[in-house]
Amino acid sequence: MFRPRSLPLAFGTASVSFVVVCAAAGVPAPLYVVYQRSYGISTVALTGAFAVYVVPLLAALLCCGSLSDHVGRRRVAVPALIVGAVACLVLATVDSSVPLIIGRAVQGVSVGLALAALGGYVVDLAPPTRPGLAGAITSGAPPGGIAIGALASGAAVQLVPGGAPVWSFVVAAGLLVVAAVALALLPETTARRPGALRSLRPEVRVPRAARRVFPMVCVVVAATYVLGGFTQALAPSLATSVLGRDDLFSGALAVAVYHLAGPAAGLAAARLPAARALTGGAVVLAAGTAGFVGAIALGSFAAYLAATVVAGAGFGVAFAGAIRVLLDRSPEGTRAGTLPAVYLYCYLAAAVASLLAGAAVDVWGLAPVASVLCGVVVVMSVVGAAGAALRLRGTVDPG
Repeated sequence: MFRPRSLPLAFGTASVSFVVVCAAAGVPAPLYVVYQRSYGISTVALTGAFAVYVVPLLAALLCCGSLSDHVGRRRVAVPALIVGAVACLVLATVDSSVPLIIGRAVQGVSVGLALAALGGYVVDLAPPTRPGLAGAITSGAPPGGIAIGALASGAAVQLVPGGAPVWSFVVAAGLLVVAAVALALLPETTARRPGALRSLRPEVRVPRAARRVFPMVCVVVAATYVLGGFTQALAPSLATSVLGRDDLFSGALAVAVYHLAGPAAGLAAARLPAARALTGGAVVLAAGTAGFVGAIALGSFAAYLAATVVAGAGFGVAFAGAIRVLLDRSPEGTRAGTLPAVYLYCYLAAAVASLLAGAAVDVWGLAPVASVLCGVVVVMSVVGAAGAALRLRGTVDPG
């Protein structure tokens, strides 16, 4: 076990490693415009890269989410980081759609493995005097890491225009290797126990008490994921080709603002009742997404960025409320199946929407497709919030 003085260092190591692996996943977003300009990679391939990232991430998360409980945190977390470094090295060679698709698929495996193993490590090592800190890290690291990675590679594009794609991924790979070595030096927090092979069987189950509200809640959460996928895959291209920005850093900023506003607003609204957070956040999400449509019509990046703050805040509050609504209605012992069910539904919705949007852009153009996709998100948010409110009416809100 850890000595008291070593516990903060170990917790910091696990937390930083968690952020690093998520940041590596955010690095590609601002580079998509570079790939289009330099190598003629189509929009459908760029959105396909997001979709192909999601599928192995889901597979790793669903099949290996409990593996570190049986074999130990390090035995899953360290390989996850090494796999992430390999993905970055593949992405550093992108000159066509093939290495981009392969690299993003391998990166999806890395993130899927790391979310569960490093999340568990952070929880295990959390200081007893700061009970809420582990939750803040595990919920904030994925969107916060994506924002950091996008900003870093966006800055690199401006500072080293020709070599930014290569150096961004080489640096990310180096950081992942350093993090893997640091984790390998930490003592294990979980004793090995039998059942590792049995744990690889995905458990996707919605408890009876949550089934009434589950479809409408998932419509809201899927709306946040669809908008997040759109932001990562198309916002940088939108900034340069529709919103009049000459610099590629603006696209990175749009990605980062959305992913930073979400967890910040979610934390700020933590004391709201779960049902109110779900419906109120969905309304704010719809308003911000409608602002995207207006900003695209005006060709104004400033308006788009303002709408990003509003939409990101709505995403964070709605997502946090949705998860609380479902978990509050999931008895102890059934929650392990509830979250995978939510993630399966929502990640797949985001992947399908990204693929369809990419194919449509090549036919009708970026601005019309982006506006239609945002309109779909508005409808999903409003319908999901209204449906959830009706199904929650008359029930006691435990949150």
